[in-house]
Amino acid sequence: MKLEGRVAVVTGAGSGIGREISRHLASEGARIAAVDLRPETAEETVAMLEGSGHFAAAVDVSEGTSVVEMFGKVDAEFGRVDILVNNAGVDHIPGDGRDELLATGQQTIHMSDEGFTKLMAINVNGVFFCLREAIKVMQREQNAGSIINMSSVAGLSQYGNVSYSASKAAVLGITRAAAGELGRFGIRVNAICPGVIDTPMTAGIPDPMLDPLRRATPLGRTGQPRDIATTAVFLASDDSSFITGQWISPNGGLVMQ
Repeated sequence: MKLEGRVAVVTGAGSGIGREISRHLASEGARIAAVDLRPETAEETVAMLEGSGHFAAAVDVSEGTSVVEMFGKVDAEFGRVDILVNNAGVDHIPGDGRDELLATGQQTIHMSDEGFTKLMAINVNGVFFCLREAIKVMQREQNAGSIINMSSVAGLSQYGNVSYSASKAAVLGITRAAAGELGRFGIRVNAICPGVIDTPMTAGIPDPMLDPLRRATPLGRTGQPRDIATTAVFLASDDSSFITGQWISPNGGLVMQ
């Protein structure tokens, strides 16, 4: 198995892409720290995983002190972190103007300060807080590791609203800068930019917003969580040992390089 003996922290592991990534990493031998905002969903994920020695933790990744405490618990449980999958994130919160978009065709002017700030705190601050704490353990224990940050096609293109697109573009900036800094410590940092994937998150997107993206996808279908999970296994494993500072976008051709 590709990840035998390694420890993976997966945020947003309670459903959708995060749960599927956790399952795929565990099937390759990794022990999983399944992290989610809700403890019950993290526990549900752990109950589905192959193997033993997995761990569930509840944390709001936008709260830096909570992330520090969570990594302290993971460190005490496993004594190391080899893989971090920064998957926790949201695409819609109250005050982001989505309802007004559907009614008027405009979103940005209706976006509140609080809505913009909170989304950025989850999608950007959360990535940074988790990356920072994972690095500490990786450098102390083995001077090696793989960090995988979840961005989106919205960070590469015109798809997505201002706050979500800004947050996912910021994730790519964090990825490149961290990869440049951490390479000398044997720590690789890459990003995944999913297209339209069938998850509970996309199920909540109104059809008038989602249907144009489906029609614009050349492969003629939406993706499945396993399409992202297999990419995460590749980036977590030694199969990608000479890859860092890059993004991979399983998107069915919605955005092409």
